[in-house]
Amino acid sequence: MEEDSILKPTGNSEKSQYSSKEKKLKKRGKTKSNQFKNFFQANAHKIKNKIIKGIIKKEDNSKEIKKVRNPGVDLVRIISMYTIVLNHVIFFGRGYNHFPKYIRPLSLVHSITDWNTNGFILISGIVGYKTNKYSNLFYLWLTVLFYSVGIHKYVEYFKKGYIVNEEMYKEYYPIIFKRYWYFSTYFGMYLFLPVINKGIASLTKFEHKLVVISTIGILILWRDYKNPGEDLFLMHVGDSILWFIIFYLTGAYIGKYRVDYFGLKKYIYCFICMFIYSLASYLYFKSYHKELDLPISLRRMFNKRLNSILKISQTITATLFLMQIHYNKYIAKFICFIGPLVFGIYLIHNHNFIHINVINHVFDNQPKDLNLNGVLTLVFGKTLKICIICLIIDYLRNLLFTLLRIKKISIFLETKLMEKFNN
Repeated sequence: MEEDSILKPTGNSEKSQYSSKEKKLKKRGKTKSNQFKNFFQANAHKIKNKIIKGIIKKEDNSKEIKKVRNPGVDLVRIISMYTIVLNHVIFFGRGYNHFPKYIRPLSLVHSITDWNTNGFILISGIVGYKTNKYSNLFYLWLTVLFYSVGIHKYVEYFKKGYIVNEEMYKEYYPIIFKRYWYFSTYFGMYLFLPVINKGIASLTKFEHKLVVISTIGILILWRDYKNPGEDLFLMHVGDSILWFIIFYLTGAYIGKYRVDYFGLKKYIYCFICMFIYSLASYLYFKSYHKELDLPISLRRMFNKRLNSILKISQTITATLFLMQIHYNKYIAKFICFIGPLVFGIYLIHNHNFIHINVINHVFDNQPKDLNLNGVLTLVFGKTLKICIICLIIDYLRNLLFTLLRIKKISIFLETKLMEKFNN
């Protein structure tokens, strides 16, 4: 019994041995946990900064991906603006009167390029359906005001006698007095964009397609076919807010779902786009000269309204075609550099003073006995010259706005305004 008692430890001694081991382990665990807590508390700020930096980097990378410009979209902007100036030169520059022998070729040029205003509306939907920042609208309004008032002040001090001073107050309200009809209508549409864009985000692809087809089909085609001559839905000639919203939704569908090839090969797709575009241009040209023997129910569909079926077809096919082209790296950079500046061309050349005293006299002192090549070279050359001068001016305006931090001020005012409304 004594040997056994010596060999076998008692129960109390076992407990004491295990308890001592547990105590050691607990102490080690406590010291490790204390070390971890101390380390975390000492370096909590650094860890948080690293986590935040990682999140910001991810967000920045996603933003960089989103901010990649499609040169095709900017090219649509450039071509649209160039053709707007071209048509103004032909019409308001009295090209038809100056070159009466070449009315048909000039009207053919006009028929091919008269989708330009719709192009800007469509692009607004392709690019802008994700965001609706009022700072962008405020920045645009300041740009419009800069040219509206700035050109008038320049004339007032350096070209006296051209503009009556009584009309000066209208230049300070370019939207109310429709100094630029496109911007006035666009401004009205932009106020609805928060609601429109949220609606676009909630729609399925089928629902969005149904909205586009039904609005164009019922409000445009049905109106023209069933009630020619009556503007039941107040669409006017395409200068209404309602038409801008409809075509904005069309552009948003193209931008959101990346309407590319419809399952076709690229060259076949591009060929179909150009075939539809050419057919629409030809029919528009024929209807312009009243050479189409059409019933009254179809005649209105083929006129020169922005919301006619021909111009809708021209705009969509031309935009889709230009968006599919693969551009050289340096050409793409050049296009994306010029694209944001082209709105300045519209604001400068379409100002009342420039329009009356420059555009309307663009063919004065030009020979009338030119051949067709000479006439076309003169028309396209004069248009290009006007566009380049306006681009240089708007580039300088952009530099001035950058120095004055107009964009940052616009964003700051928007955030402050939203904070007040939220409170």
